[in-house]
Amino acid sequence: MKPFCLTIAGSDPTSGAGIQADIRTFDRIGVHPFSAITAITYQTASEFHGFKSLSEELRKQLDAILNVYPIKYVKIGMIPDIKSLDVIKNTIIAHNLTVILDPVSISSVGERLSSEGLEHEIERDLFPLVTVLTPNLEEASYFSNIELENQNLNDLELLKDAAKAILKKMFVNQKISKIEKAVVIKSAGMDNDSVFDLVCVSQLIDDKQDFIFRVFKKPKVSFKGNIHGTGCVFSSAITAYLSLGNSILKSIEKSEHFFDDRFLNFIELPQEGKILDLTLDQEQIKVINQIKEIYHFISSESKFSMLIPEVRMNISGSLPNAVTKKQIAGIEGRITIVGGYPKASGEIKFGVTDHTARLILEAKKFDKSINFVLNLKYSPKWIKLLQEKTDLILQEIVREHQPKKIMTTEESTMQWLIKKSIKEIGRIPDIIWDKGSIGKEAIIRVFAKDSKDMINKLQNIIELIEDQ
Repeated sequence: MKPFCLTIAGSDPTSGAGIQADIRTFDRIGVHPFSAITAITYQTASEFHGFKSLSEELRKQLDAILNVYPIKYVKIGMIPDIKSLDVIKNTIIAHNLTVILDPVSISSVGERLSSEGLEHEIERDLFPLVTVLTPNLEEASYFSNIELENQNLNDLELLKDAAKAILKKMFVNQKISKIEKAVVIKSAGMDNDSVFDLVCVSQLIDDKQDFIFRVFKKPKVSFKGNIHGTGCVFSSAITAYLSLGNSILKSIEKSEHFFDDRFLNFIELPQEGKILDLTLDQEQIKVINQIKEIYHFISSESKFSMLIPEVRMNISGSLPNAVTKKQIAGIEGRITIVGGYPKASGEIKFGVTDHTARLILEAKKFDKSINFVLNLKYSPKWIKLLQEKTDLILQEIVREHQPKKIMTTEESTMQWLIKKSIKEIGRIPDIIWDKGSIGKEAIIRVFAKDSKDMINKLQNIIELIEDQ
């Protein structure tokens, strides 16, 4: 089942912040978004005109969702008033939810998003129920009662004290608190050309707290105008990664990288407003669509199940000028067999393939036109048929011939496979195959320029096999 996440937040008409930004982030990371709106806001990316609380409707929204769907992880953003806070608190307790709270009370343009003084009630009622808290520097200063200004990496003691002070407020009631919790102080300070976040993860063991600190740096960007919704994206990313089974620290780390990858990509709006661009670019969409074409071709008929190896199948597709695995897309979890048909275990994403991604990257060093690789089950009969009855160029690689120094490193083996082929036949073949070795399954690897090229090769392969 696809992981579920819930966002409880305000509605932003620009979709750059609030519940819309949370939904976009959940979807981009690969979890299904559920949502309950706390307030309707009237704003642009650079101006805030007010809001209307939906506290009277909030309970009905949450009951409708949580009484049916098995949701565990929830991101909480804008809480407009005490009524909404009470509903949220009671819902968390009733459904034993894991909470990530972005304690936002002031909009990015400096206007209040909640009733005056509500921060105190949020701290008292909600902090003990929260697993990860993501305050910015001003919020961290308020909740820790420690003056925080002009922080830098050479002296983190005040920031660490602030994080520990906030965490202690999150461990008030152990009957309903989680044993491990974290605080992320966003944009905690600057260091030369970087801005950094301070992470503090605390474990409570036998009434003793153990604190783990991490610092994450990102480039300092100079620009005019206001960036809208960065806090929403970050906290919802943590929620999504937690729902995917990552630890708290790993979820924060992945969210930092997710945020970094997109921090320099903005959608420019009038009046010097900016929102984070969470969309894929056209080249990425093109690669994903081609992987979909190949997948739909092989998943539409049960006969293709015979081609799936024990290690399962994957289709990897590359951006034209890819140089890293992050620029290679594939199917998360690979392709297996369900009900006699090939079935993808996950979504098509960039950066989720390993072996086939390294094959593409190495192949592209010699032939830039190679953009797709697919692995198939090995059969000596199939190899013989392909050699005798097609014009495909096949190359056998004997794993035992590889130098001993790279035998234990799969990454080096993938590079060696390509280099060996180039040395022996002077080009990237259509197929590289091997008979396996101890602990390594025999595999056929099909290389192609695009989806049409791959589908044509797969059509030739399956027709030959079927005729036998």
